[in-house]
Amino acid sequence: MRGDGAKLAQKLLPQVAMLSFLSPGEIEAISHRGEIESVNDGDVLITEGEIGNTLFLVLQGNVAISRDGFRLAVSEMGSVVGEISLVDSGKATATVTAIGPVMVFRISRENFETLYSNKNFVRAILKGLAAKTREALARDVGNLHRIEGLRDTFGRYVSKAVLDDILSSSDPESLLSGRLANATILFSDIRNFTSFSEHLSAADMIGLLRDYFGRMVPLVTKHNGYINKFIGDALLVLFNLPVAYSNSAIEAAQTAIEMSQSLDEMNADRRSRGKPVISIGIGIHVGEVIAGNIGSVERMEYTVIGDNVNLCSRLEGLTKYYGVRVLISEALREKIGQHFLIRPIDLVIVEGRQTPTRIYELCKTMSSARDEDISMCQQYEEALNLYFARRWRDCAKKISQSKLLANDNPANVLRHRCEGFLKEPPPQNWNCAFAIGKK
Repeated sequence: MRGDGAKLAQKLLPQVAMLSFLSPGEIEAISHRGEIESVNDGDVLITEGEIGNTLFLVLQGNVAISRDGFRLAVSEMGSVVGEISLVDSGKATATVTAIGPVMVFRISRENFETLYSNKNFVRAILKGLAAKTREALARDVGNLHRIEGLRDTFGRYVSKAVLDDILSSSDPESLLSGRLANATILFSDIRNFTSFSEHLSAADMIGLLRDYFGRMVPLVTKHNGYINKFIGDALLVLFNLPVAYSNSAIEAAQTAIEMSQSLDEMNADRRSRGKPVISIGIGIHVGEVIAGNIGSVERMEYTVIGDNVNLCSRLEGLTKYYGVRVLISEALREKIGQHFLIRPIDLVIVEGRQTPTRIYELCKTMSSARDEDISMCQQYEEALNLYFARRWRDCAKKISQSKLLANDNPANVLRHRCEGFLKEPPPQNWNCAFAIGKK
């Protein structure tokens, strides 16, 4: 944006609480990455359920936030609305509508996140989030109300040990302020749930989800995980947040192993009663995130945002492509490798990233792994190394001749890809990475 629009943006953007600590130069940088728009009463900025990739900074006027036809909150001047994270596939979780004339600043998520590389910008954003949190907390009456609010926020979705640590902190509200933190993120999703649910009655669908979550949630809290979000049939779980714990990466991996075992038990029960079984995918990654209360003063939610959250979501999405249940990042493998049987799966370029990402399957705990399991993982890794060496005929032959890999889904993906490369090889500068265009 240039000219008078940019000048107006530079004048109004500091009114947004999250941006209030930015320098004039940083405000100017943002002003050139978006557009000011005037909208009328009743105009819809964001539609629930539709794919969205835009943030709206409310510069003048108010907007209503609604879900399923019910108004949840009214966001005033200075608020930020929009889908900041991709953990929900980029689909808007609420409808945002103008109340009277409204002026907004529209900026794409990509344009906003490119500024994250500037540490001063991130620090200023965190100060703004902290100020917004303090403003919301100032509306509470007394320390008792604040503690009860924390108990309500975390009590149902976190273990008693973690909750006690939150409440016993000398400054528990500070845990909700915006901050950079290292977290292990677990994202799980029931595969093809939308099409699957079309064949179920409402009562059967609710019964299935209650059974499923009733089995999974205790496993999360058992290992000190915090259930940050239920997104329909999906779960976003945080480990090492909002309070830090040792061995959080191992706890997250163990949670995934036990979730997989519990699903097998649930499906065996459903099969015995003539009910359809379900499949899930789980992605786990560890890395730095921005954590804190995000939203408007009227409605805030403790959550995490950033590239590492998005990568975790991509890992979960790739489980369907490779036909495995749990995929993890290289960063997580480095922290848990000696405790679990893990095999490399591929080198991929996921949507939204330029740098290739190594992905791994979390198979079993080492204590439960059989010789056959270990041998299969070794044979697959040998085939994968042949693939990376451009020896596609040898790779396909090794997979075809292995009894252990005959019915292995990732091995079949690799074999079919080798057969394709034998007909039409990639360019000589191929970096071994396979581009994945969809989540």
